[in-house]
Amino acid sequence: MHPTTLLTTTVLALPALATAFDAEDWTKFNDWSVADTLYPSLSLHGTGGFSTGDPADLATGAHDPQRESFSAQAIEPSLGLRTEYLQAFATGLFYQDGEGDWDGELEEAYAKLTNLPGGFELKGGQFLADFGALNATHLHAWDFIDSELANSRFLGHDGLQLQGAELLWNLPLNMEPGFSATASLSFGNATSHDHDHAGHDHADHDHEDEDEETPHDADNAFLNDNIVTARIAGNYHHSDFHSLTGGLSWTGGENGFGRDTHVFGADLTYLWRENGLEPGGRAFRWRNELLYRDVDAFSQHDEDDDGLIDETFRGSYHELGFHSHAIYSWNPHIDTALRIAWVEGVDDFGQNERVRVSPALTWWIDPDQRLSLRTQYNYDSIKGSDDEHTLWFQLNLTLGSHL
Repeated sequence: MHPTTLLTTTVLALPALATAFDAEDWTKFNDWSVADTLYPSLSLHGTGGFSTGDPADLATGAHDPQRESFSAQAIEPSLGLRTEYLQAFATGLFYQDGEGDWDGELEEAYAKLTNLPGGFELKGGQFLADFGALNATHLHAWDFIDSELANSRFLGHDGLQLQGAELLWNLPLNMEPGFSATASLSFGNATSHDHDHAGHDHADHDHEDEDEETPHDADNAFLNDNIVTARIAGNYHHSDFHSLTGGLSWTGGENGFGRDTHVFGADLTYLWRENGLEPGGRAFRWRNELLYRDVDAFSQHDEDDDGLIDETFRGSYHELGFHSHAIYSWNPHIDTALRIAWVEGVDDFGQNERVRVSPALTWWIDPDQRLSLRTQYNYDSIKGSDDEHTLWFQLNLTLGSHL
C-alpha cells in the first residue's frame, strides 16, 4: 500500500477506533500491566509533509522528520518494572531515515533503586541524562514534531545519552508549603550510534556553499567521555491553579577533539490549570530555556609536516541558544502551541545563526490523550541562506499503561 494511502486510511479509521470504547473501556484496554509490576507500552508516530528545502538538511535531531513522504518517524516499544525499592525501564526506537530505509537503536535501559534513606535514588545503565527541561523527554511526549535547535546542537543529535550512573536527591526542605526540590548528579560516557544522521554531518548544512570547508567538524564538539552532569530543580505550587517549575543545569567532559566541552542551562516553566488539580478544563503552559556552551577545539591532526600547529585550527568557542514554548489547551481535545527558537552559530563549525518559529495544532481524539493528529509549520531563517518553510502532519498513537 502506498504510504499516502496508508496515512489516509489510518486517519479515517482513528475516530472509529477512539469512539469504539467509552472512556472507562478505553482506559481498561490500555492497562497492560502484569501483576502491577511489569508495564509494557508501544508508541507509534508517522510524519509527512512539504518543505521548500531538503527536510534532511533542515533536521537537527536524529529523529526529526527527514523526508516529505509519509514515514515512520518513530516506533517505541517499552517495558517498565516498578516495585517499592527497585524500578527498571527499557525502550527501543525504530524509524525510517531520509532514504526510507529502516534503522533502530536502544534508547534507554537502566535500573533504579528508590526509597533509599535520606530521599536518594540511584540509577545505572543507559539513560537520557537529567539535564534541562527537555533532554530526558521521550519523543512520544514532545509538544512539537521536531527537536529543539539548541538541544540537538549543544547536547547531541540524540540528546545527552549516557552509559553510567545517576544519583538523585529529593531535598528535605522545610520551606513554604507547596515547594519541593531535587538535585541530581550523573557520570558516564556518551552512547555511540552507528546510524547515519543524514544531513547532520556538516553542521545541519547551514552554509549556503556546501563545498565550503570549515576548520572543525561540528560533531566533535559533542561530549564523548568522562561526562559529568549536575542539575538542581524546584517546583512551587502557589495554589492548585498556578505553579512554577525551574532548574539550573551543567554538564562537562571530554569532547571529540580530545579537549573539553561545557554546557550550562537555565529553564523556567509556568503552568495554569482552570480546574486546578481536577481533570479537564483549560490550561496554559509557558516554558523558557537558555543554553550556553563552551567548546575547546583542537586536534593533533592539525600539525603540519614540521610538527607545528596551525593556530587557525584551535580555539575556544562560545554559543548561546534559546527556546520558548507557549501551549494553550482549549479543552481536553484541542491544543494550540507556539515555539520560538534561536541559536547563535559558530562559523568555524560551519554553523550559522538560525531562528525557527513553529506554530502547531494538536487534536487529541480519545479521552486519555493517547491518539492524536498534529500539524506544525516551521519558518526557518538561517543566516547566509534562503528562508525555508515546512509544513508537517503527524499521527501519534500510544498504547499501554502510563508509568
